[in-house]
Amino acid sequence: MKKLFLIFHGRFPSEKAAALFAAKSAAAFAKQGLDVTLLVPQRRGVETTNPFVFYSVEENFKIKYLPTLDLFSINSFQFFAFWASFIAFSFSTYRYLRQYSDVTDVIYSNESLPLFFASRIRSNCLYEMHDFPESKISLFKKLLSRMKWILVHNKWKLQEVQKLCADIPKEKFLYEPNAVDIKAFDIKMIKEEARLKLSLPIHKKIAVYTGHLYGWKGVDTLAQAAKTLPEEFSVVFVGGTDADVKNFKEKYGDIKNILITGFRSHDEMPLWQKSADVLILPNTAKEKISAYYTSPMKLYEYMASGRPIIASDIPSIREIVDEQSAVLIAPDNADVLARAIDNITRTPQIGDDLAKNAYNKVLDHTWDKRARRILDFMNIK
Repeated sequence: MKKLFLIFHGRFPSEKAAALFAAKSAAAFAKQGLDVTLLVPQRRGVETTNPFVFYSVEENFKIKYLPTLDLFSINSFQFFAFWASFIAFSFSTYRYLRQYSDVTDVIYSNESLPLFFASRIRSNCLYEMHDFPESKISLFKKLLSRMKWILVHNKWKLQEVQKLCADIPKEKFLYEPNAVDIKAFDIKMIKEEARLKLSLPIHKKIAVYTGHLYGWKGVDTLAQAAKTLPEEFSVVFVGGTDADVKNFKEKYGDIKNILITGFRSHDEMPLWQKSADVLILPNTAKEKISAYYTSPMKLYEYMASGRPIIASDIPSIREIVDEQSAVLIAPDNADVLARAIDNITRTPQIGDDLAKNAYNKVLDHTWDKRARRILDFMNIK
């Protein structure tokens, strides 16, 4: 059986989307018949829940916690703590792979330094590019030159990285966006039933945002839009770290039609999305990570939920949905967003048609289909 080692440097499990991505990817590759081991750092402060239960994935892959240097509890040294952990974990993965992997095995990661170390001893390395380098370009190009395969999940990044690394054959690159577990989000439940389970008002018009409360996610624009909506509306923010939720409540907690739930487990997200009249993806156009670099897993989850979507009209989102599958609006404009929310709830048939088209588009973007396409590209049967 072909072995695949997936490297992830982060708390595992955790509420972060990157950790979810690692778990879903590992399970999907294992489902395709590979012997998968997920390599993660041994960190304090991880969730105590069984990771397979936490992420609702099949227990079909192994998880190996490797030594690292964990200084994250020192609040004033977060930058140093990250690099200390990253370097120590990179050495740990190198030692582990040297001992337990073979030259024919696949080493798969979006983590640059551990993968660079691994490429010194293993040739079958795939780099999944989640970020785009704005500095240290020469080091980035050196990393890519050592990869056998390079996966990019965003068309803008693919075009730019191929310009940047014109000497790397285009045959090494694969474009493959993110994915979703459709069965998990396409739950057979009507809006009113979901609201009863979540103790939400039955007769309100509810707009829902699920995800982190980072500024580049556009959550401030949505909160400001809520201020101008009529009393019949409720805007629900689901997610965020404890610190971000505290700050967000200090800024917007006194707005009557805003509900800030804080972190909820990932298996609860389908309920919140089914409870909505409309789902909101208000990403900003002011930061490159939002406008160009991302391939939002949240958008695929929205599409699978069967609810209408309002999203910012920016390149990273437009490559996934269009005017036939979502309401695309000018980003960073609270008034425009508020009008779009009001309009879509007044025209439910239009919303239903958009939701149906979005659902049909996302059917090809399951974790299993994604894994199979990647393995086909790598010529692994």
